[in-house]
Amino acid sequence: MANLGNSQHHVAQTREDRARSLDFLHRVERLAGAAGAGRANEWRDDLLMALDDLASSLYDQFERSAGTEGLLTSLTIEAPNLAPSVDRLRQAQTDLLTSLDDLRQDLSDLARAVDVAEVRTTVSELTMTIRELRAWEVDLVYEALDLDLGTGD
Repeated sequence: MANLGNSQHHVAQTREDRARSLDFLHRVERLAGAAGAGRANEWRDDLLMALDDLASSLYDQFERSAGTEGLLTSLTIEAPNLAPSVDRLRQAQTDLLTSLDDLRQDLSDLARAVDVAEVRTTVSELTMTIRELRAWEVDLVYEALDLDLGTGD
């Protein structure tokens, strides 16, 4: 197990990023569960704005964490045995962003009728994936640094 060393700044930044993305995740879940019957277009527009904010937040979070000064990069240096797991997490994060972009693109197509139930199912699957990735990241940090990054999740 590595010590915190230079990782303290990375941990603080990651916690900030995670808090911000969690706020946007809650907003998406709240809006996805709002009434959609009889107001599908308004519902879609509200949800799309929230999804845009969530995607932007996650993109920033993942980019910072994987950057040269990021926590995931720090983990691979301090605990090289975790590098394959970190690489799989990064790929899963990229796949999530692609899926999120696909949903946003579908919702942006105003010529396409909105199927509220279908969109809710897709949003539910995406939010579950986000939560799984958050837990995976927490586990990696704990394994490498003996630090619970997920406090407050």
